[in-house]
Amino acid sequence: MVNRKNWLGMLVIALVFGMTVLGCSSTPRSFTKGSAGDTTILLRQGLDAEQAFREANFIINRHGFEPEMMNTEAGYIRTRWNYTWNDRGREVDYYRVRVVVTFNPNRTQLVLSAPSEFLSRGRWITGFDTRAIETLRTDLTQSIGN
Repeated sequence: MVNRKNWLGMLVIALVFGMTVLGCSSTPRSFTKGSAGDTTILLRQGLDAEQAFREANFIINRHGFEPEMMNTEAGYIRTRWNYTWNDRGREVDYYRVRVVVTFNPNRTQLVLSAPSEFLSRGRWITGFDTRAIETLRTDLTQSIGN
């Protein structure tokens, strides 16, 4: 009887430890805690501002980010939260990423950011997604960059 109690106790401890490790490791590798993460892209000279805006919107859409707020005159695009931009590639309710694109007033630069949030113990931890920034920066630079 004593051996069975010890065995059950060790099983419970192992399960709790395993669940703790799995819970900690579920943070996507591309998530970085903090508020930095903006990147600037110099736009190609002579590129029409409206064309640059349309191209940026097209590239963002192509990567699965749906615009939530757009203002052509201000040069601003913000997407809805994307719950599928993660290591698993499927929808999860504990990690979300959005994209924000801002053009400078004279339309010579584009500032790209990918704020993200990770749900931990009932509260959202803010940060940014390095994979989204790298992927979009590469595509935007090839399309409308200098």
